[in-house]
Amino acid sequence: MNAEEKNTENYDIHPDFEKLKKIPVADSLSKLRSLQILFGKRMLREHATTGFTVKKINFSSEFSKNKKIPALIYSSRMLEKDEKAPCLLWIHGGAFLMPALPYHYRFARTVANRIPCRVIMPMYDLAPDKVPPVQQEEVFEVYKKLVDDPESYDIDPGKIIVAGDSAGGTLAAALCLMARDRGLRIPLAQALFYPSLDVRMESESMKKYPDVPICNAEAIKVYCELCRPEEYYGSNDYRSPAEAASLKDIPTAYIETAEFDALHDDGIDYAKRLKEEGCKVLLNETKGTVHAFEIAKNSAVTKKILRQRLKFMRKIFGC
Repeated sequence: MNAEEKNTENYDIHPDFEKLKKIPVADSLSKLRSLQILFGKRMLREHATTGFTVKKINFSSEFSKNKKIPALIYSSRMLEKDEKAPCLLWIHGGAFLMPALPYHYRFARTVANRIPCRVIMPMYDLAPDKVPPVQQEEVFEVYKKLVDDPESYDIDPGKIIVAGDSAGGTLAAALCLMARDRGLRIPLAQALFYPSLDVRMESESMKKYPDVPICNAEAIKVYCELCRPEEYYGSNDYRSPAEAASLKDIPTAYIETAEFDALHDDGIDYAKRLKEEGCKVLLNETKGTVHAFEIAKNSAVTKKILRQRLKFMRKIFGC
């Protein structure tokens, strides 16, 4: 059965996302390698606009294969020069296997255009050349540098939101757990967009959505196999935040789910558990949506959801 025959006619996906059904799901290493080649150097083309400046930097790293983590810093032009600004640490998704894609850059630009803050977007190493927990450690290295040396990045270390989509949501959630467990100042808030949080893959949505657009249960199984760690990493390797022994003392969370998404229940279940353990949670269960729905940038549905994300960030930043 080919992709067109399997597809989504039985799902009540919003018409705005019809075109996303035609995008081939990257469900093999060869397809993933093609994406790595196609978009791997996309960050080099980012440039300043009337709304923000952009700077390319490298964070030193013990875990990266090149001993450095490239990153972009977007600075809103609403900021004064050298102002110690709120910071969004934006961690792109892609199953640990894909580089940042155009819609990831678009979100960083949107935030920098509309909120007086800096957006820092690291480009961690990709699997299968480097497998978890390397990505978790790299992102934590970046965050630790922001907290320990905020002056170098003109940020306020007390106003950092960590955000990520899909596997970026894994990394954002893991970062909060790692900061707590390792005695580092925890972020002010976390924002998880259709996050992947449970590698056990036993949820109802994993069973229900084997063939939805962009990312489905069958592809996720391939990704997990390609990202399998070579050895177990402690009592909880932060690959599966839903399996953490405790979620106490975790920062305020905005959790967004896509309706027709194999990862839908990851977000729902994590939000429920966070609330049970005393965390403030804003759960946004979007309707008619699929994984990475914001690829459809002109959709009224997408624009509404982006406004909700920005509203949360403005409230947290106090601006």
